[in-house]
Amino acid sequence: MQRVEITGSSIKRVDAETSLPVQIVTKADIARTGATSTEELLQSISAFSSAGGTSNATGAGTSTGGLSSISLRGLGSTRTLVLVNGRRLAAFAGSDGASVNVNVIPLAAIERVEVLKDGASGVYGSDAVAGVVNFILSKQTDGVEITGGYGSPSQSGGGQNSKASITGGYNTDKLNLVVSGSYEKEKALFGRDRDYAATSTKLPYYNGTATGLGNIQGSFTQGKGKDAGFSAGGSGYGNPLAIGDQCGTIKMGTLQNGAKGSPYCYYDSGPDVGLTPDRELFNLTGNLTYQLNDKHQLFADMLYSQSKVTQTYQASPARASFFETDGEFAKQKVDAALLLFPSNPAYQSIAAPYLQSQGYTSLIGKPLAITSRVFDFGPRQNVDTAKQARVVVGAKGTIGSVDYEVALTHNESKLNSAVTTGYFSQVGYAKIINSSNWNPWAAGGVQTGALADQLKGAAFSGDFLAAKSSSNSFDAKISGDFWTIAGITPQYAVGVQSRKENYTTNPSDAYQSGDISGLGGSVRPVDRDRTVNSAFGELNIPLTKALEINLGARDDHYDDVGNSANWKGSVRWQPVKTVVLRGSYGTGFRAPSLIDLWQPQTLGTSEQFTDPATKQTGQQVNSWTGGDPKLKPEKSKQYSFGVVWQPVSTTSIGVDFFNINIRDILATPSAQEVVSRFRAGDPAYANLVTLKDNEVESIHQILANTGNANVQGLDLSANWKDNFSFGKLEANLNGTYMDIFDQTSPGGVVSHKVGTIVDNDENGTPVIGAQNGGVILRWKHQLAGTWTKGPWSTTLVQNYRSGYQVGHDLNNNKVFISSEAIYDANVTYRGIKNLTLAVGVKNLFDKQPDTIGTAVTNQFQSGYDINQYDPRGRFVYVTAGYKFK
Repeated sequence: MQRVEITGSSIKRVDAETSLPVQIVTKADIARTGATSTEELLQSISAFSSAGGTSNATGAGTSTGGLSSISLRGLGSTRTLVLVNGRRLAAFAGSDGASVNVNVIPLAAIERVEVLKDGASGVYGSDAVAGVVNFILSKQTDGVEITGGYGSPSQSGGGQNSKASITGGYNTDKLNLVVSGSYEKEKALFGRDRDYAATSTKLPYYNGTATGLGNIQGSFTQGKGKDAGFSAGGSGYGNPLAIGDQCGTIKMGTLQNGAKGSPYCYYDSGPDVGLTPDRELFNLTGNLTYQLNDKHQLFADMLYSQSKVTQTYQASPARASFFETDGEFAKQKVDAALLLFPSNPAYQSIAAPYLQSQGYTSLIGKPLAITSRVFDFGPRQNVDTAKQARVVVGAKGTIGSVDYEVALTHNESKLNSAVTTGYFSQVGYAKIINSSNWNPWAAGGVQTGALADQLKGAAFSGDFLAAKSSSNSFDAKISGDFWTIAGITPQYAVGVQSRKENYTTNPSDAYQSGDISGLGGSVRPVDRDRTVNSAFGELNIPLTKALEINLGARDDHYDDVGNSANWKGSVRWQPVKTVVLRGSYGTGFRAPSLIDLWQPQTLGTSEQFTDPATKQTGQQVNSWTGGDPKLKPEKSKQYSFGVVWQPVSTTSIGVDFFNINIRDILATPSAQEVVSRFRAGDPAYANLVTLKDNEVESIHQILANTGNANVQGLDLSANWKDNFSFGKLEANLNGTYMDIFDQTSPGGVVSHKVGTIVDNDENGTPVIGAQNGGVILRWKHQLAGTWTKGPWSTTLVQNYRSGYQVGHDLNNNKVFISSEAIYDANVTYRGIKNLTLAVGVKNLFDKQPDTIGTAVTNQFQSGYDINQYDPRGRFVYVTAGYKFK
């Protein structure tokens, strides 16, 4: 029988059920899911968690560059190693320096996906702490196959998806060549298209927190700055239009009890936020093998992908605290606030009477700093164009009794980020406003006439960031059988790898200055590289026909963070034909990425948080962020054991227990964590918050080795298939139960993260990492049943997840998201030669999402958890494929 290499080992073997738990998703499985992207496909696998990954929707709230990444066990995309044909992809440019954009891997070209649900640093090195996802692309096909598909939500609005692909193969007795090209297009969907997301206020669950227009922050002395009593937040001393509930005249809503006790105007961002982006993706892949003779083969593969992700969301805010990160104000000697002077007619007719009525008489006669939601430049729109390229060339074969493989790989990821509308120079805007008689309470919320024409000069559009991540590597390995001793023939594999990594970011001058509103503050360039040299070995010892032991070791030397040696041991015992027992123990590590080490520390704007002392929600303040060259690698230990039982030939059941412990975990503390722990008196956070008049003015969120994490749970799999007179039936279940996910903060506080995104305290403090979105579900499974007879095949899929706790409501009551079962269906017909037709429905019963509480994650979308629910709702699709032979 032919031996094959399974993900998680460098030794070829016959047995499909190895000593490590590997889940395989076939091309047929992929087709039945109806997935419209690789990210969507992987999220249906129970071992993947929404916590620690990045979805397309996240880009509406933070600058993701169009990244879509995945997270095994909820441990994060930086601890989940992604491979294509067994080799690494370059880290996504413009991100954290380690995460891979899985959406550049074309669905149409994937032959199967192998998911190793066990730590594998002893085999693959850094990033494999949580496990490995290996995409195997098609390597052989005959003829040419053309496929196309279209899908649309059953509700009105956007979210439509269309795709097409062509795959061709050429084969001779020596040559195998496969080339595949594909195109995907997905239209944007907005909050206004869904009732549950159409407003950012739903009492008593949550209220809008986006900075409004015309709120008075306090008095301001020209040439000096903020006066005593100045309110750093967006509500301040309230808004004259809020008294008579007239905020609607300037496109705002009204909320009560601002920072100083008065009602204020807020911006209802719900309708304008993109729930999913406009996405366009082009891919080209190729695989080539050339058989020199029966012993030696040359091979090559290539992948090229270009994606364009367009995010459209609400107009930019402007207020004094956002200007503090902008060095251009001091450089050009412009007051860092939007000022309303006593000489302004709007001051005398609107502001002064309001201040008098509210008892804020000490402000009257002084210049006032006013907040703004700047509609003058339209909605914000980001266009991120990402290119990924990889080329591998190598040779493999057999010399005597030794198998060998050598390869060279060039890998690169490029990102170009641009803005088209909605952005402007803050200093340019403030300079024009502060020299005018502007009226922040003008009907319609925009300036008119000559002032409107002047403001056009402050608009900003064009490229603001170019980034590149590259990796050039060489790898070589040999494997084979040792001498037979006492009837035992051990198998071995040894190898070396050398990799040169380079990471550069080139922000525009405007981006570096922090002067562009809505881009989050100043960003500095990075240009760093490093070399990683590795050696590894593996030994498989079949002690008996039923018992084998596998040992692996690897040493990695980084020229910037030093050495890390890791090992892994596993055992497989098959006492009877129908039972396999397996277990493993190993160590792991994750080296800090080049961005972790060398991203300059700069002052920007934090994500939203609630101050437990002042009870203000939706706060955003100045925040110091960046990397640290003194970071050290994370270390981990993991073990697993399980059983696979085949009681009859038609049925297989598997259960695997896993435990992963990580120490010196690399993490950036959330704004909520910093503020909450500071307010609680935690000495570890004493110097991370700056107050002014008991309001948070700025915080520090620097990446650090912050604590430990312990993760524990069970994977369950069950497969059954049998033939009957009415056809063939199959049933497959894959589920994951999370027992423990505990993470320790720098101050020693433990977050118990399973089934919740908030701690079990009176304030609903977010768990560590909650700001990045996602939740560690207690239970998640996919159950699929398929009936096949003749040309017909029908599949029904249940995607189930358990309920979980989200943020508290505005009355400080706990809010829970209930358990949810989403059903998908697919019918395929192959009754016409070479033609395959399919129709399917995702979310068959159009299940709607539960309402969330006050958001503790950094999401702009309202009304639902963007990391758990697909806002397209019921999604109907058709596909067709024809093969020319």
